[in-house]
Formats: sequence, structure tokens, C-alpha cells
Amino acid sequence: MTDITAPSYESGLEVLTEHIHEAYTDRSPDSAEWHRRASQSLIAGVTGTVRYFAPFPLYFAGGQGSRAVDIDGNDYIDCFLCGATLLLGHRPPDVEEAIRANLETGSLILNPKLATEVAEQLQKMIPAAERVRLVNSGTEAVMTAMRFARAFTGRSKIIKFHGTYHGMSDQVLSGLDRRGHRLGAGIPSETVSQTIGCDFDNLDQVAELLAGGDIAAMLVDPTMHHAGLFVGAKEHYEALRDLAHEAGALLIFDEVISGFRIAAGGAQEYFGVVPDLAVFAKALAVGEKLGAIVGRADIMAVADPSRTTPGPFAFQSGTCSDSTSAQTSALAAMRGYEKLGIDGGYNKIDALAKRLGEGLQQQFTDRGFACQFTQLGPMVRLFLTDGPLSYAHCERLDRRPIDLFHLGLITEGVLTIPGSNDFFLSFAHTVADIDEIVAAAGRVLDSYNFVDVMAPTTTPDGAKT
Repeated sequence: MTDITAPSYESGLEVLTEHIHEAYTDRSPDSAEWHRRASQSLIAGVTGTVRYFAPFPLYFAGGQGSRAVDIDGNDYIDCFLCGATLLLGHRPPDVEEAIRANLETGSLILNPKLATEVAEQLQKMIPAAERVRLVNSGTEAVMTAMRFARAFTGRSKIIKFHGTYHGMSDQVLSGLDRRGHRLGAGIPSETVSQTIGCDFDNLDQVAELLAGGDIAAMLVDPTMHHAGLFVGAKEHYEALRDLAHEAGALLIFDEVISGFRIAAGGAQEYFGVVPDLAVFAKALAVGEKLGAIVGRADIMAVADPSRTTPGPFAFQSGTCSDSTSAQTSALAAMRGYEKLGIDGGYNKIDALAKRLGEGLQQQFTDRGFACQFTQLGPMVRLFLTDGPLSYAHCERLDRRPIDLFHLGLITEGVLTIPGSNDFFLSFAHTVADIDEIVAAAGRVLDSYNFVDVMAPTTTPDGAKT
């Protein structure tokens, strides 16, 4: 195992960083110059934290299908997809045509018929969708689902699992690791106290927390994406649901990532477990701003202003929730996913992702470097270790080598984001794209000296190679 405390490790990282940064900068002078300009107005020159990475972020001119082009004219196979949003690829024809046809109606009108059509399509595809409320983003959808759960149960606390990301709201932007770290300042301790962190694979711990009688809901990303794609079996999700219900709590699926990605009906179709509430965004409207909360009719009724029966009322409304551009995009996209589900598209994209994970792993192990991968649907994550593939182990790995590998991929025409360790595929990606990404990975490992910062792989008997 590489000793990360050894001076050679830090010096190796320093040299590796210098070489990759130099190649990156030489390739993208226009992005470097634009970043200097953008930083005089936008914080760090970008519109959000994850869009920044050192030495400077890239700026893009456009994209088509599985490809994106930056302002220097460099072409990339896009495995970032604007944060996993562009599941149909850049500029999907059916969606573009629908948006263009909608321009005559205006982009925002009161109570458009489109909202009903989007809700009906969600009911058709998503098992939990007895009722629907449309919002503007995944963050807003998660916030609203938690509010509905608290109103319905009369309780205040939410269980979330260590390592999972559920958007920007204060209550869930804590506990991204087992140490309960918050992402910076500005989140009140009183708010954090309403979120209870838990190990995903520890059902006894879940049961113990629920026994207190103050849990409104359990918030679950069924893909455990941010934690590393360390998913459970169907029986695990059934157990979570049963434990919640026995304690009078609700099960919320955060399907912002999993929705339409691993099955046309989301994770609840894939795993065969129907939650009480679920939230969607990202691929829902493939680039337009839309989120959705779906769920049981009796729970969703807490937001019904026309209800005359007694009961709690949870206010929810949004100025731009009637965006016809977003609703048009969502309707076209969902119909596309529905057809892909019928035509075997999800099996094909799953096979592509498996090919990618296996190919990338092979590039590392062929050179004597430890590497494993996790994969679910069109998502792949790499871990530079021969240790156990678990969140508890992998969260403690030094992320700098894998971040530099991702930056190196950018210099070879593969767009990923250092710091995220994600490879997202779209339905526009091809076998040729996958093979090109794998070949690019080999060039990165050969072009830069990773030897001093990589753990060596081991043979089955434990001998280092």
C-alpha cells in the first residue's frame, strides 16, 4: 500500500499536479482568460461550487449528442452532462422540437394545461405518483417533501444516511460523511439537530432511531450516489420501508439522480419498492428547470388549499412553477424514456456503463495500480484501492490522485469534473465513445507519473504486483 504519510507521496503529488495543470492550461487559454474576466463578477467565475475546479474551470460554447465543445474549440466526450441532467444527451431532437413549438404560447402562463399533462405522465410512469406537485428544482422538491412529511406525521426529525447528498437546503446539507461535517458556515445548529445521520447498511441503528417516536420520515437516495453507488438489495429497501411504517414514519425516495436513469419508472420500478413520497428533477426536464414531488394522495393532501376536511395544511407555491418551457421539455423527455423502456434502451445503457467500468479498471490494473469500480445503470465511480468496496472504507481514501486523473482525462478530451469522481452516460453515448474514453484513460496513466501516488494492486494471495 502506498504510504500517504511518506515525503515521496506528497512530492509525487506536487510534481503530478504541476505537470497536469501545465497541460490543462496549455490546452485551454481562452477558458483561462475568460475565468479571469468572470471572476470579477461571478464568485470564483462560476454559478455554483461544483462548477469550479483548479487551476480554473472550463467554459463551454455548446454540445450535441454525447459531445461538448469548449470556447477554445476543444471537443469532449461529455461524462458530466451538466450534473447528470442531460440523460438524453445534448439537444435531443424530440425535446428541442417540442420546446420550439411551445414558444408561441409564452414561457410562463397561469395554470397551463401542460402541468396536468406532465402530472398525468408521471402518474403513468412512477408507481408512487397518486398525486403530483411541480416545483423548480431538486432542492425545492426535497424541502417540500420533508415539509409534507412533517405536516402529515406531526413530527419534526428526518433520518438521512451518511454520505448522501439531497440538495441545498440547510437541513440536509449536513452529514455528508460519518463525521457529520457541514459544507461550510451558515447552517444553524438548531436546524442540523433535526437531521439524524445513520449508516445505510445498519438496520439495527435505523430501528433504534425510529424507536424514539420523533422521526417524520426517512430520506433515501436509492442509488447512494454521492456515497459511492453502494446500493442495497430489494430486501434492504423493503426493510427500510417496513421499519419506517412500524414506527409511524414515512419513506421518501430522493430520485433526483435515480429518476428515469436506472429505469423509466425510477428506482422504485428498478427495486420494486414503492415509497410514500418521491422527488424528481435533473433528467425530468433534461436541462430545463423543473422538479416534482409525487406521493400518496392522503399525504399530498396536506398541501391542498381546496380541502374542507380538518387536518394540517402545509403551504407550498412557486412563481415559476408553471414554466411551459420546462413542462414541455419534461413531457417530451418522459415520453422518450417510456419508449426507451419498451425498446430495451435501459439494458443497452447499463451494458455501456459496465463496459466503461471494466475498461477503466483494466487500464489501472494493467499498469499495476489498484482500482475498483461501482456501477448502477449509466453511472460509474472509480476507487483507487484494493480494500473493501464500502462507504466506510472509501470515504477515507485520499481523493487527490483520482481528482488529478479526472483532470488528466480533460486534457485527453473526456469531460468529467475533478472532485466528483463521476462518469455519467447518456442515451446518446455509443460503444465507440466508451472505447475512446478507455483509451484516453490509458494515455493519461502513461503520460503522467502516477507511480508515487497510486496504491499497487495485489494478486489473489495478497502479494503486491
